[in-house]
Amino acid sequence: MAKLTNEMKALFEQQLAVIATASKDGTPNVGPKGSMYVFNDETLAYSEGTSEKTLRNLQENPKVAVMVADREKADGYQVKGTAEICSSGDFFEQVAKRQEQRKRPRPQYVIKIRIGEVYSVKPGMTAKKIA
Repeated sequence: MAKLTNEMKALFEQQLAVIATASKDGTPNVGPKGSMYVFNDETLAYSEGTSEKTLRNLQENPKVAVMVADREKADGYQVKGTAEICSSGDFFEQVAKRQEQRKRPRPQYVIKIRIGEVYSVKPGMTAKKIA
């Protein structure tokens, strides 16, 4: 498992994250996730309640890629990992509480992403696997 650095975590907190999923037959889907945040150094989390395609894809194929970028700084990261759909339990409640504190509706599902690899997406030769 890869771990996020403080620099990576800061970018996830400041910028909109986008998740890429694929169905069992390989049909891709990409969607912004405004609730995505760093749960800990090895885990991302977000509440899922708006995208039936993303949820269906995760049920069929838990492999995901998440990208976050700062356009002005030409900096960013791609995280590859494995998603788990949670509808109850401690993890679900922790993420649901965070959503409620932010005056957002209680989620129907919470997605837990275990980080496997991290890539830099800086332009040029710096774009590479870094964790």
